[in-house]
Amino acid sequence: MPVKVPPFKLFFEIIFLESYASLGTSEKKSIDKAIKILADNPRHPSLNIHKAKNVRGKYSTGGSNVFIAYASKKLRFTFEYGPGAGMIALRNCGYHDKSERKM
Repeated sequence: MPVKVPPFKLFFEIIFLESYASLGTSEKKSIDKAIKILADNPRHPSLNIHKAKNVRGKYSTGGSNVFIAYASKKLRFTFEYGPGAGMIALRNCGYHDKSERKM
């Protein structure tokens, strides 16, 4: 029987919080659902996670990679592993181009 790993702890960057506050209710629900999935299982296929190109992370805990995850067809959020072990730092969220620009 596989061992259940506890969910990741979340760390919210200021840019993420500002971007999240500007979203509508339905967009926030999509982001919330995707973040819950990410915290429980970062390899979940519905998130379509891939590395961001030409962006370096702030925290060395999980390497220097920044990742992009899908909350819906148009909504994305960016994250990296850190600042501590077992943590995920949420960097930005919003519509596709906008969320990837402010990393």
